[in-house]
Amino acid sequence: MSENQSSKDNNASTSQNNNKARNKKIALLIGGLFVLGLIIIPRVWAKFHKKEIVCLNNQTAIYEKYKDAVVLVKHTYALEISIKGSEPFQITVDDSSLQEKTISGTGFFVSEDGKIVTNHHVAEPWKYTENKSEDFSELKDHIAAVLPDSIDKNDYKTYLESHWNEYYGNEGEEDYSEEDAPVATTTPVANVDSSSVNTEVNDLISDNQSEEKAITSQITYTKLEDVEIVPKTVEISVALHGSKDDWLQCKVLKIADGDEVDVAILQLSSETLPASVSDIVDLDNAVKDDASLKPGTNAILIGYPMGLQLANTRRGIKVQVYEGQINKESDGVSIQYNVTSTHGASGSPVFNECGQLIAINYAGYDEAQGYNFGIVAKHAMSLMQ
Repeated sequence: MSENQSSKDNNASTSQNNNKARNKKIALLIGGLFVLGLIIIPRVWAKFHKKEIVCLNNQTAIYEKYKDAVVLVKHTYALEISIKGSEPFQITVDDSSLQEKTISGTGFFVSEDGKIVTNHHVAEPWKYTENKSEDFSELKDHIAAVLPDSIDKNDYKTYLESHWNEYYGNEGEEDYSEEDAPVATTTPVANVDSSSVNTEVNDLISDNQSEEKAITSQITYTKLEDVEIVPKTVEISVALHGSKDDWLQCKVLKIADGDEVDVAILQLSSETLPASVSDIVDLDNAVKDDASLKPGTNAILIGYPMGLQLANTRRGIKVQVYEGQINKESDGVSIQYNVTSTHGASGSPVFNECGQLIAINYAGYDEAQGYNFGIVAKHAMSLMQ
């Protein structure tokens, strides 16, 4: 009886082990199929469910579809000062380089959560000044020359504001020219021995100058390496086509690497697409192969050249549309066209005649119209990934 029982127990154990092994194989098979499904299904879906590109009829149709998606960008920024790692602060002085500056540009919505494509130089304008200097060496020299090292960090701001005009740069006594010298007058003087008076006056002047130099030489000024200039956005906001001085707050989300690709992504602080925007610029339908952009084909720009100066109307802010042709093949980064453009149109979307995005307008020549450039669309697509 016990032998039969033992045999039954062994059979049950073997059957149980076999079931476990079979279940393990089934689990591995299901897991493998699941992983394959994650890889294959999206590709198959994308292949058979590609968005059909609907070619718009003309420039007017492209304008009507995208006018509400194109926004006027306003960026106010300022330079802040930090001494020996102090909290950055602004000063109010008679120096234009330290005053707040406001630039305008263009951008366009590309997502339902309020993301906006524009230029890097609209998002960080201080990096695209004429000399492209980011070290602000002249301002640092000025600060280091007037700020004694002994000043308490809580007094940096007030001291700099009250002593800012005491900086004379490289000027010195040796630069004193005859043209600057006081003109001699013929005013009558007392009838005394002029030679003795002159001697006394010269002695007094010499003593005063020596005393002043002695005091000055004892002052230790702030080291140049302790001064940092920090550019900072005061406000960046956008206005919609048809709005009346209604500005929506934004933040800088992402910026392309390097100096060549002048593209950036902003996002509304609300992270919500405005209700008035029914059609975003779909990057999935943008022209990915910039080699296909041939000279002579149409290029249509929607934007805000000259900023508010041209945009303001009795019926609110209005976007503009301009048409031209591609003039030169893409070099992989930018493409040239003869579409009218000027300051304020930086960041404007440029479409082909079907309404597909081909470029982001970013540069041109002030001296002559018809020589303008855009960063090809694939770089905006890459930045959004």
